[in-house]
Amino acid sequence: MLVRATRTASALTLRALFYGALFVFVVVVHLAITGALRELGWNSGMALTASGAAVLALVLVLVNLADWIRGWISERREMQRVRLRLPSGPCCVVWRAPEAPEREEQNEGGMPWEPAGPIRARYPKAARRLGVEGVAIVEFEVSAEGKAKNINCVDAWPSDVFYTAAKEALLLTRFQPKYDAHVRFGASYKMPFVFRIEGSTKLKDRGRRARRYNPTLHKAFEAVGKLRSGG
Repeated sequence: MLVRATRTASALTLRALFYGALFVFVVVVHLAITGALRELGWNSGMALTASGAAVLALVLVLVNLADWIRGWISERREMQRVRLRLPSGPCCVVWRAPEAPEREEQNEGGMPWEPAGPIRARYPKAARRLGVEGVAIVEFEVSAEGKAKNINCVDAWPSDVFYTAAKEALLLTRFQPKYDAHVRFGASYKMPFVFRIEGSTKLKDRGRRARRYNPTLHKAFEAVGKLRSGG
């Protein structure tokens, strides 16, 4: 709801700015044409009439051109959405991290590596523009240099663009062994990436598991649940 409202407000703001700029342009052009015709010897009535007709024709051309450009951009975005297999409207994912005791139990036999710095994943532009959130679960190994290798997609929803963004983030990440941890090379690890748009999802309930905000998210939540349970 918040994503849709934000997009509507942005569209209305851009439209208001366009018509405001068009009004200023019309006034300036109208005065300029009228003054030029008067200097050529036209009387005031004829100059105003001719200037008004010219400005009207120019406004019609500009408005139709703006509509054509807007339709062309919408068509290009729709083609990109279909190519990337993204849903047509806003879609929200909610992730609830496990509580501390459960996290500690998972870490006992978990990954002996930790990122040397924050992992920064680039949010896919098309998905952000449509207000689409997503999940990507990535499996990878860590080399002796602390770099991710043999990266594979365990699951990605609702599109592979989220896996692509997660893979790019892992390739730029450097890992270091945890303190007093035994490192085994060749072992594979799984890491979830949850792409969320800040403020797009608000829930009244709270829990340890991901909540089903949309029924079609069931596949993503099952995959995340299997990952958290060690499956």
